[in-house]
Amino acid sequence: MERLTTRVKNLDRILNGGIPLYSINIISGAPGSGKTIFVQNIVFNCAKIGLKTIYLTTISESQFKMVRHLKEFEFFDDNLLEDKFIYRDLVACLRKEEWQNTLEYIDQLIKNHCPNIVVIDSFKAIRNFFSEEKEFRSFVFELAARLSIWEITVFLIGEYKEEEVTTLSEFAIADGIFHLYGGEEKKFQKRYLRILKMRGTAFDQGEHLFQISSKGIEFFPRIRPSDKELVYEVTSDERERFGIPELDEMLSGGLKQGTLTALSGGTGIGKTIFSLKFIIEGANKGERGLYLSFEEPVSQLKTNAQSMGWDIDRLIAKELVSLKFVSPIELDVDKHLYEIIDDIENNKIKRFVMDSITSFEKVIDIQKYKDYLWALTQRLKMKNITSIFTVLNNNPFSQLVVSDMGISSIFDNTIFLRYIEEEATIKKVLGILKARGTPHSRDLREFEITPHGIKILGKLDKKEMLK
Repeated sequence: MERLTTRVKNLDRILNGGIPLYSINIISGAPGSGKTIFVQNIVFNCAKIGLKTIYLTTISESQFKMVRHLKEFEFFDDNLLEDKFIYRDLVACLRKEEWQNTLEYIDQLIKNHCPNIVVIDSFKAIRNFFSEEKEFRSFVFELAARLSIWEITVFLIGEYKEEEVTTLSEFAIADGIFHLYGGEEKKFQKRYLRILKMRGTAFDQGEHLFQISSKGIEFFPRIRPSDKELVYEVTSDERERFGIPELDEMLSGGLKQGTLTALSGGTGIGKTIFSLKFIIEGANKGERGLYLSFEEPVSQLKTNAQSMGWDIDRLIAKELVSLKFVSPIELDVDKHLYEIIDDIENNKIKRFVMDSITSFEKVIDIQKYKDYLWALTQRLKMKNITSIFTVLNNNPFSQLVVSDMGISSIFDNTIFLRYIEEEATIKKVLGILKARGTPHSRDLREFEITPHGIKILGKLDKKEMLK
């Protein structure tokens, strides 16, 4: 099937390659949902590759006013006006008694300009020029028939409610129906797209977040782990070391390259220090690392590293270490996944830490939380990024618990840190619960965090200490 590629970020991916050529598409939604910008972004992108659009308005808006609004967007190019973007007003024609005159006017415009795309904005407003539904229906069907003869891709924009899709006659002619709407999260003022219909082709179903900025529209498709992407093997025998000799020895030389590790432990036990050490060890070997924190700001992470004698400022200056902080309260998982992957690809990241995934599990929907983690971990594995996700154990003296959320199966390796009490003294212990595909030590080792680094001590010989 031939397609009209929109070149709007991630939209063609949602559409399985683009909008079917010569289709009639209705763009519905409430005022302010982004319908007009959505279509204008598409047609200007198409104009830049030589496609021509006739844009017909039914709301008596002057071309000067439209251009003034469009100039705020990077996709707009006023050199394309009257060449590849032809703006006309249908109001004067619609005010006449005979609706056939409007069809003849549209026909004549198409004959004169030979466009690839025709847009009518707002199509629903045309209803106000008809006294009877029967007459309007005849107009709609005749318009569809004429446009199909011309082999033109059509966009009809209107302020339609979703329930009107099943009741209004114009939707009977639609090959594609795009519904734009706002979410209930007032703090973020989110906008979403749902494709209600797309005749003759597959597309990604569900709601897809989009944002409008000076760049135009950017889509963040629904996070949906793919069964195909779950087929994954670690093919490299290379190891990524922590730079802590005893721990690397327990892991038979370090973490297997490209694997995913859960580092679980109670508050204050040292998860952040272990993770920073892992990132810094890689940076000292020339491997770029990204440390994403949901708990400690960048300044605190730097202080933590400096307190251990690690020259993290030098590594940041050389762009070998990137520290980022995101408040879990402000986290928008619908787009955050794409921001992480873009960061990893653009900066050629080899080691990645997320600290901690427990920070935001209570502030978002549990299913969305799991989908987010599954989709992110799949992409990290596919890109062969060696990753650590820290997990908070809410009871630091409890029996071994990686997570209460049922996500432990996504990890290749599990390292746990926990407290024990011995003769009125609190000690720290680490162990390796799992290291998929590689032999590992089953010892429980005491450790200390000192100003000179992490010291792994002897193994425990009293099993009752873990009770």
